[in-house]
Formats: sequence, C-alpha cells, structure tokens
Amino acid sequence: MTEEKRYFNRELSWLDFNARVLAEVGREKNPLLERLKFAGIVSSNFDEFFMVRVASLSENDEATEEVYEKAFRFMKDLENIFSDQLAPALEKENIRRIPAHGLKTEQREFIENLYWTEIKPLLTPIALHEDKPIPMLVNLSLYCMFELIAPEKADVKRYAVVEVPSNYPRIISLPAGEGYSFVLLEDVIAMFAKDLFTGYEICHSGFFRLTRGAEMSLDEEKDEDFSKVMQEALQSRLRGYVVRLELNNGSPDMAHFLKACLKISERVVYETSDWMDLKEISQLAFQLPYENLKRKTWHPVSVPEFEESAEIWNILKERDILVHHPYESFDALVRFLNEAANDPDVLAIKQTLYRAGSNSKVVSCLERAANQGKRVTVLVELKARFDEEKNIEWAKRLEDAGATVLYGVVGLKTHAKVCLIVRREPDGIKRYVHLGTGNYNEKTAKIYSDLGLFTADDDMTSDCASFFNVITGFSSPSSFSKISIAPFTLRQKIERLILREGMKSEPEKPGLIIAKMNSLVDEGIINALYAASGKGVRIKLNIRGICCLVPGIKGMSENIEVLSIVDQFLEHSRIFYFQNGGDEEIYLSSADWMPRNLNRRLEILFPAEDENVKKDLKEIVGSYFKDNTHAWQLHSDGEYKPVEAAQKSFRVQKHWCEKAQQKASQKAKAAFAELKPQRPKSQNDEEIRASGDSHHPSNP
Repeated sequence: MTEEKRYFNRELSWLDFNARVLAEVGREKNPLLERLKFAGIVSSNFDEFFMVRVASLSENDEATEEVYEKAFRFMKDLENIFSDQLAPALEKENIRRIPAHGLKTEQREFIENLYWTEIKPLLTPIALHEDKPIPMLVNLSLYCMFELIAPEKADVKRYAVVEVPSNYPRIISLPAGEGYSFVLLEDVIAMFAKDLFTGYEICHSGFFRLTRGAEMSLDEEKDEDFSKVMQEALQSRLRGYVVRLELNNGSPDMAHFLKACLKISERVVYETSDWMDLKEISQLAFQLPYENLKRKTWHPVSVPEFEESAEIWNILKERDILVHHPYESFDALVRFLNEAANDPDVLAIKQTLYRAGSNSKVVSCLERAANQGKRVTVLVELKARFDEEKNIEWAKRLEDAGATVLYGVVGLKTHAKVCLIVRREPDGIKRYVHLGTGNYNEKTAKIYSDLGLFTADDDMTSDCASFFNVITGFSSPSSFSKISIAPFTLRQKIERLILREGMKSEPEKPGLIIAKMNSLVDEGIINALYAASGKGVRIKLNIRGICCLVPGIKGMSENIEVLSIVDQFLEHSRIFYFQNGGDEEIYLSSADWMPRNLNRRLEILFPAEDENVKKDLKEIVGSYFKDNTHAWQLHSDGEYKPVEAAQKSFRVQKHWCEKAQQKASQKAKAAFAELKPQRPKSQNDEEIRASGDSHHPSNP
C-alpha cells in the first residue's frame, strides 16, 4: 500500500462527517423542526470549514480542487433537501415564507411602515467601481446587489450593494396570515430598492455572501496586554481573503463584475438557491412554539450526591463521582463551585475556562468567591475559536472581582478542563478536583455528551496542583504521578499504552483497545494502532468526526473497526480503554488524537481508578458499538455506511437517557430509605395509611 493510502485526507474526512449530519436533515423520522435545526448546524459547519480549514489549504495543494468540489456538492444536497422536503413540509404546517408579490394588503401596509420607520435608516447603498478599490465587504454578511442603468446612458451598467443589517431580525413575522407567515429582510430591501437609487433603473438584482479566511497569526509576546492583541486580531479577521462566494440570482454580467472586483477565481463561486444562510433560517426551530413539531426536550437528571443536603467534601473523601452529561445535570459542577465559594474553609480555587457561555453560573461562582476574599486563579483561553470576544469579557469581569486571570502559556492553547479546590480541614490542607472532557459551559452541557470526574485522591489532586504551577509559573512539567499533559507527556503515554497492548496480546487472548473521541488525525498514533493491529490487538474506535485512519486493510488494519454516532446530542467525550492483559485501565481526556491537541495545546489525560467509576465507563464506551439506529461504519474505501438495525433496535443516546432516569430514581429511593423515621407500626398508622393522607411522614 502506498504512503498516500495509509491515511484519509483530513478535509475530505470532515466533509464526510458533515454529510452524516446532513443525513439527519433528510431523516423523515426526525421531527420537522429538529430537521430544520440540523440544517442550520450543517450550514454553520460549512461556514467554519471554509473560514478555517479551506483557508489553510494552499492553492497548490492537490486536494484543494477535490475539497471545493465535494463541499459544493454537499451544499447543493442540503439546498435540495431543504427546497424539496423541508420547505413544503413547513408550508403544510402553515409555516411559510411570503414573497413580495404574495403579500396581502394588510401585510404590505405593515411592511411599508416597517421599512420607512425602522429599516431604511439602517441601509447604506455602496457604489462599486471597476477602476477603484472595492469597499470592505464583511465576512458572512448578506448583501443585496443591483445592476443599474441611467436613462441617459442606457448602454453603461453600474453596480451597487446594500448590506442586509445584521443587527435587525432577518425573519420578520407578518400579520393576517394563517399559521405563521414571514418575510425575509433581504426581500424587503429588494422590494424598496428603487427608493435607494433614484434616477436609475434597476435592471437586475441578486444576493451574495462572502466567506473569508479566519485563521489568525498572533505575536503573543509583542504586547503585555494579550487581550488587546486578541482584539486587534479579531479586527483583522474581518479583512481575511475570500475563500467562498455564495451568489444567488445574479446576472452573468453581475457575477463577472463581482468576481473581478474581488479578484477571485471561478472555483470559489457557488451558485445558491433562494434560501441563503440556512443557519439563520433554522432559528425558526427555536422561535416557533410548535411543540408537536419538535423533539421532546431532555431534562438532565440531578446527581443525588450533589443535592443540597449532601456533604460534598465528605462524600468525595470516600469515593470518586462520575457525572455523565447531558444525561446527568451540570448543576453538580455548579454546586461544587457554589459550595467552594460559600465555604469559609475553602482557601483557593483554580480553574481553566475555554468556553464559558453566556450568563455563566460558573463565572458567577468564581466572581463571588473572589469577592469573598478567596484566592481565585482562572486561566481564560482567549484563543477559543469564535468565542474570543466572549472570553475577553469574562476575563475582565473576573479581574474586576479580584481574581487572578492568566492567559496561558505562550505558544500553547489551553484546552484542559480542570477545577481545583483547596480547603483547610482539621487534618490539614485537603484538595478536591473536577476533571472533564467538555467545557465549563451550562448550555453545551445540555446538548454535548461529556464526562466529568470529581475526586479527592491525593495523587490526582497533587498532579492538578502541579499542572497549574506549570501554566502559571516555571515549574517542570515532568513531576506527575497519575495525569499526563500535552504537549509534554500525553502523546508518549498514549503510544506506550498502545505498544503495551500489542506486547501483551496473544493468539488465544488477543489484546483489546476501545477508544471514543471526536477526531483521529495524528499519523504517529495511527501508525501505533496499525502496529498493534498487526500483533492481533482488536481495536474498536468510535470517532464522531474526522478519521484519517484506514480500517480493514489486510496486513495493516484488518483488526480495526471504526464507527461514528450522529444523533440528538453532540458526541464529545473522550474515553480510552486498554485491556492490559486483564488488568484493565481506562482514561478520560480533554484531548483528541490530533497533532494540534498533542503538540500545540495544554491537555490532560487522567485515569479512572475507582472501581465503580471504571465499571460505569466500561459500560458507557462499550454501548457505543451496539447502536444500530444512528451509527455509521467507515469502510476501507473511505465510505461511511449506516449500520443496519438488527431485529431489536438499539439507540445509544436513548439508552443513556433511560439509564439516567433509572439511576436517579434508585438513588433517590435509597436516600429516602436512609432518612425515613424507623419506629414500630401502630394501628393508627395503618388507619391513616388506608385513608390516603399523603402528608403523613411515613407515606411518601
């Protein structure tokens, strides 16, 4: 096998992943508004893909042409599904977009009033000249474009654009319609365009949207105020070069003029349909109150150990606690931080923040702790892609509260998820820690599948304290007894674990590796897996997104299988199981097996050692290979095919919803049994019980 065929192309593999998400748009069993939501996810994914991945490709890259071709083909598939299936289905439910010519009298009067009083003041027509530099056109903004002629010079075409205001609702609800009728803001602007170009005749109009490269080059040492450097970099993102032009209804002359002004090749131009930027259209899925067209909302169950009556510190001294999101509530982590903020014996809190989300309870807890005089140290990652501005805001808030805010290690992005509590106790200083696979973000914790481990293990908490010393000072990164951190020891740890599995594998008892992660790209790790497969190790990989490993090739990877799950929740947890000759080991991590995670980020790999936690994790990671409703299998030719359902279907996310409910119910009953007063029954008890008095203390 040639070197090129040892690995799938990363960008093409990502496109295959987005095609699996696209399949959820076309899945008729999904509720209608759920399908619309997935359409928005696919559209948003493509925006980021072009801004980041396509922007990183060179013009001479052999795969660039194939990437554009495949991406545009999938974008067309999305359009077709939307136009042929979703739009008619929405109309059937009386949810419809009304064109200008279809407005009723009352609706037209409503729109006219809206235009003159609210919309027109926001519009700025911009003339384009072939012999002058084109004005700055904003990344991902929607523009109306007009081809104009003056009556006295009918043979001379002129061009102008109007930006569709991003600070005004694009979906405008209409009165006097059955069900829910709406018009799009760009259609309203086109309706009244003559008013914007008095003295000219509009002979053609259309819409377009630019996607610009969004990768940023930062000189982190050029300024002491890194947040200022970051803000400057965000401004430069707006001026990135064009990697995609989406053009709708443009005349040939208009398209030619625009391409010439932007100095772009035909390859980056995509002719789109009347429905542009579906991620904004998909907001209807959240705005409309049609519960019958939505998937039933999942409400994470509470974790009994973190109920208000529980003694968190004492419980954690007895055993580790594993929390499985979104099946179990993120409130467990909030309670952990709340308790730390309010406890007078807590001396310090140290935490990483990668993506905190809006109105973050986590940040509020840290602010309160700092205001109460606790030593709060927070590592805020300002380079969390597309969340940079939000993170700058959190950093300033925490600094104002008196927290020590750090921006990480120069040259490395901090992606580790760790929260350390330092508490004074009668026996001395005691540490407690939370380590996770997902962000400290209440919103994503409801829709991402992730794992969090709470522990008071002395070695683990000591390692986490050393980790913070590494990123806040000049400590050596080599003094860890249990955790491994990237970019220092994590790669070597994974490679040794894979190598050991191969060494312990025997024909009568082959080794076993089970791994679940978001992406597998790193060639060094892939080669180690190939070598282990050659020694008879069975390797089961559940890779949600990009997978560059080629499975099922004789003499290289015949013992490797790769599955991907795409369902209601985003699979985000990283779990790594090694059979180890029967002495099983399981690890969790914030890191995928990608060069960026292993070489250019601060990441943590940590073991699960509590026997009950290990048992739960083994069940969790194994369950992902049972799914036969939302699983896709990767074949050696690079094609993903749906795993066909057996006689009995198994949907892993549904299984864990049910499991979480059962677990919470059982623990609640057990907790109540411990609290229930124990006294001899009397005849009066039996009489009261028979009367159905639910307020009696012995009748729950």
